[in-house]
Amino acid sequence: MVKCCSAIGCASRCLPNSKLKGLTFHAFPTDENVKRKWVLAMKRLDVNSAGMWEPKKGDVLCSRHFKKTDFDRSAPNLKLKPGVIPSIFDSPYHLQEHSYSVMDSPKKLKHKLDHVISQLEDTQESLRSVLDREKHFQKSLRKTIRNLKDECLISQETAERLDAFCWEPPQEATEHDCSSR
Repeated sequence: MVKCCSAIGCASRCLPNSKLKGLTFHAFPTDENVKRKWVLAMKRLDVNSAGMWEPKKGDVLCSRHFKKTDFDRSAPNLKLKPGVIPSIFDSPYHLQEHSYSVMDSPKKLKHKLDHVISQLEDTQESLRSVLDREKHFQKSLRKTIRNLKDECLISQETAERLDAFCWEPPQEATEHDCSSR
């Protein structure tokens, strides 16, 4: 049976002339930790289980997915150096790394989530501060307009026009948006 590279979109097949073309095939590591890193680097999902793809016993990756420095060239047969991780993948756009990619470990995802939550809380606090300053400014502006009108320095019409700048943000939405932690 002809072995095919397990990387998404790679059409490399282990044929009799593959080695002559400089193409080698490498079985997945037996060390579970290194094997997991290979799978994560591939960013391949299992469509049946909606989870990460798990390599079977005969699954391989071709040499196109490794850097030249990943190989031990001192031996007669081309071998991978211990612990190397494949890093060259020409993934379809929808599988390429994005800020919302979930190919990270749960620990790394938890760290990212904590960071985003912290940023959200900081932003909410900043918004509260801005709204408080805006409220103070609005009160001060209203008071100034009223004083100018009372001292007959501006007309009623001008006071009404200036008062249009003294809008108040809707209290319901502001309180709901800021306090829903």
